[in-house]
Amino acid sequence: TGNRATLVALLAIAAAWSFAPDCRAQPAVPPPGYALIPAFAREEAPRSRALLDDIPGRSALLARVNALSAAATGVREVALEAGRVFYLKTAPGAAGAALCMREGFEGAERVLVDPRARPDGGAGASIAWYSASPDGRHVAFGIARGAGDAALLHVMSVDDGRDLPFEIDRAADNRDLAWQPDGKAFYYSRIPEDASGDASPRIYRHVLGRETARDEVVFAPGVGGARAVPATARSWLLLPRESRYAFALVRAAPGEPLAVHVALQKDLAAGRPKWHEIATAADGVLAIAAWRNDLYVLSRRDAPNHRVLRVAASADNLDTARVAVPEGDAAIVAMGLARDALYLRTMVAGVDRLERVRLGLRGFLHPGEREFLRLPYDMAISEIVADPRRNGAILRLEAWTRPPQVMEVDARTGDLRDTALVPPAPADYSAMDEVRLYAPAADGTKIPITLVYRRTTRLTGDNPTLLVGYGAYGDPSSPVFDPARLAWLERGGVFAVAHVRGGGEFGERWHEAGRGAAKATTVSDFIAACEFLERYGFTNNNRLAIEGTGAGAIPVGGALVRRPELFSAVILRAPLVDLAALEASAAGRARLAEFAGAAGGRERLLAASPYLQVRDGMPYPAVMLSIGVDDPADAVDQASRMAARLTDATSSRKPVLLRFDAGGEGERARHAAELADIYSFALWQLGDPDFQPAPPSPPQAPNGARPRAR
Repeated sequence: TGNRATLVALLAIAAAWSFAPDCRAQPAVPPPGYALIPAFAREEAPRSRALLDDIPGRSALLARVNALSAAATGVREVALEAGRVFYLKTAPGAAGAALCMREGFEGAERVLVDPRARPDGGAGASIAWYSASPDGRHVAFGIARGAGDAALLHVMSVDDGRDLPFEIDRAADNRDLAWQPDGKAFYYSRIPEDASGDASPRIYRHVLGRETARDEVVFAPGVGGARAVPATARSWLLLPRESRYAFALVRAAPGEPLAVHVALQKDLAAGRPKWHEIATAADGVLAIAAWRNDLYVLSRRDAPNHRVLRVAASADNLDTARVAVPEGDAAIVAMGLARDALYLRTMVAGVDRLERVRLGLRGFLHPGEREFLRLPYDMAISEIVADPRRNGAILRLEAWTRPPQVMEVDARTGDLRDTALVPPAPADYSAMDEVRLYAPAADGTKIPITLVYRRTTRLTGDNPTLLVGYGAYGDPSSPVFDPARLAWLERGGVFAVAHVRGGGEFGERWHEAGRGAAKATTVSDFIAACEFLERYGFTNNNRLAIEGTGAGAIPVGGALVRRPELFSAVILRAPLVDLAALEASAAGRARLAEFAGAAGGRERLLAASPYLQVRDGMPYPAVMLSIGVDDPADAVDQASRMAARLTDATSSRKPVLLRFDAGGEGERARHAAELADIYSFALWQLGDPDFQPAPPSPPQAPNGARPRAR
């Protein structure tokens, strides 16, 4: 089965299945050949690795990327509990993040958990998630060592730094692990031991000091009246302080709104909750915040830019909800409830703004009284940390050319103060510019494009340019600072982001314009961005590379198969390129609405799948598909099949590489290695003289003399 000819034949079988005349009559399972395709990755990955390693400039570029990355300090996932500050920190030179704590922002730093130094960790281990108890005395965390979401759950006593004497395996995505307000128990998500691939995790209750064998299921389909929970949904709990109520949140698929269930906390603590669904997916709930017996709901229903509703937690549904923050000209992306105000992250064209609505007597909001708070520069608010028992808020801010900062909002003045939790980054971006331009789409819509480049760059049309796109699930392409990106920029490279429709840069209208039946718009928007950059004078088709990750492979891969002449290099990372394959699993089918809509969806799936649109004999540009051991199995499978299909179809003789990361290193080293491969591959294909492999030597005559030309 590892034989290449056999695999190509199996690919032909798969293609024939995909293009069967009556597609809807086919079984919703992949053909037998699909299961064998990953063997192609095992065959091709070593060859691709050798080609990448042979690029002359790669080793020097990797050294530069490593130096930039290793010198930086990364801080994320900040939490405040009982005066203690918890956060994940990647220190200079460290392989990955450690869980740290301070007594207030001015306190000395303590490293609580270094996953690489633990017996259950090791060189490739990481902290998958953590959650501190409300009293700050304990912290639950997950140690991940391999692929997938499952981790080993531990609880540490913060004061003495010791683990409690138990651990829980098969712990799923627990970044929203909930503690009881008294800190004596917590609620966690766990994958059932005999679960099939389509079974959802269940939420259990664990009481500190009690055997884990006695942990009871408190939320799952059929438990406590929770019957409307999709089998593949992700669920988590929220237990507000000083409240009688607990909330269970259910998301059926990425990008889908939440269903919200409510129960009494006393019944939940007794292990016998009675769940009532207060909001269904039809209510368009995006997030909730709660305090005492009030529930604040961020909703997109009847509000494309979103609005905040307030309703009593005891209500039967949202029909009695009142508008707390009406819809405005900016999309409300996130919110944080503090004692003094509701803090809002709002967005226009992918640029974040900070607003707040003051709380009046008895905690009531003043509808419409939105106050804008000034940010230091155009940036992303990547985290809002607020507590109803505390005034003000904590923000994590970053921009494409500005390193992250953790800032505290003064509740009285609205001014921002740097907490100094993140030291200054050594990467010097002072010579770089960040600009925003707008490309006209096929229908005349203006598509924002963010560009970062050296200030001395001239619009000669000959600059090596890397254009990135995403456009899915209503997620905006927000600024992310990466110190190692400087390795591309300082060589004269242009870094660009196309904010195509399907994302959330302009709220729900922007999402819907590139979703479902309109998914092809995401592809045409990205092509328009490519054409604009060439027309404007930034680059040309011989100097343009494009990149897409996950669902971002749909616009990027779609551009590859529709307009291969527009660029010279394509990078697809953990790609989603065969949408029809989603029908083979319940989890995949739950995501279909994002890409094809409800009615007549299969035809649109076939048309929107880059894999199914590859044509024999087309002169495709060079392509690198990058996958890793930690990527979802369907991404590895789809990348393998796409690589094989392109290799067989292209007439250009340009390379098709399948890069595979086997893991085992720290997260920082793995990121640096992938970035060095992406930049080296792009510079090779864009004609940078420092990255051109030497031509093969001519054959030698038997006596060592060069053969005579004929």
